Amino acid sequence: MKVIYAVGARLAGGGIGNTAYHAAAGIWHAGALARLLVSSSRPTPIPSSLIRSMGWAGRALKRAALWDASGRIYALGDALFDLWASRQIIPCDIFHGWSTMCRRSLPRARALGAVTVVERASSHPLEQDAILRRLEERYGPCQRPSPWHIQRAMEEFELADYVAVPSEFAWQSFTQRGFPAHKLLLLPYGVDTARFQPAEDERPSDHPFRALFVGQVTARKGVLELLEAWRRLDWRDAELWLAGRPDAPTQRLLRPYAGLPGLRWPGFVPDPVTMYQRADIFVFPSHEEGSALVTYEAMACGLPMITTFQAGSVARHEQEALIIPAGDVPALMEALVRLREDGNLRRRLGQAARRRVEEYTWEAYGRRLVQAYAHILGQEP
Repeated sequence: MKVIYAVGARLAGGGIGNTAYHAAAGIWHAGALARLLVSSSRPTPIPSSLIRSMGWAGRALKRAALWDASGRIYALGDALFDLWASRQIIPCDIFHGWSTMCRRSLPRARALGAVTVVERASSHPLEQDAILRRLEERYGPCQRPSPWHIQRAMEEFELADYVAVPSEFAWQSFTQRGFPAHKLLLLPYGVDTARFQPAEDERPSDHPFRALFVGQVTARKGVLELLEAWRRLDWRDAELWLAGRPDAPTQRLLRPYAGLPGLRWPGFVPDPVTMYQRADIFVFPSHEEGSALVTYEAMACGLPMITTFQAGSVARHEQEALIIPAGDVPALMEALVRLREDGNLRRRLGQAARRRVEEYTWEAYGRRLVQAYAHILGQEP
């Protein structure tokens, strides 16, 4: 089996670059990596002889995109990466590209005999846009996908043999839009269970009951409902920590909640392990994700969790987490009260969460990915 894997991101550089690294590492460990195409790369154990990179040009485009609210530079970067990658493809068995980054590469790879896979790390683009449009109607401007990105993704899905999605929610978002289920590959992501671990000290905490949110502070992530639930509960002897940066449209919506009792705003935390370990519960009431990596991290740290089906977590209702409807403030309040008042429930969910997520290490993700390739090539033992 020979695989070419392509992603227009910095390999091992955070975000999708980290996810792509773990995928590529799994393919490499299986002896199947023919080429790894990236916009730029940090040093990794993967031999540099297998990596093709756009180098400084790729990094410059990604950096410029961070300051472009219109999204045009981001779109340009995806298109240029795809154009460049399409010229790096050699005969292989599998070509795996990321959504909006492989419109030209897919037909090139198929012409050379490859079975093609598109990685979609979010829900179906039309479902994603519909969810964000509803949030926009309620709260004001949201960062919705551009028409260019939606159209490009839809064209890639038609061209690809398979689309890889990371959660049941993402899967359903495709099938409910009429996409054939036989073209979907369900491949949940992973976590570093050696880095993210429960706190060693299991003595009673020396702080008030503490709920933690980690992620970008936006309406999409359910932060506004979380703040409203906290305001209505009016707890004077508990803490809510929001670890993450608000995007520009959300900043004005946060002002009415700035003085809530117990609210803490540490901002972006580059290494949140200690923060997870010092929390009593994790709350992530997102409206739309592919499969949020923070949910894996919280589970690995043994935290009971309140989340939504739309967050794409591998946690199950009443087994490792309390799963509530997205946008439902009363349900969120009820779950917060329940976990605060029931220490046995917190312990049971947290311990089960750690056991569950041990099935979803990054190494296991790499193995599942290679097994999926073998299945679609008819090479299963």
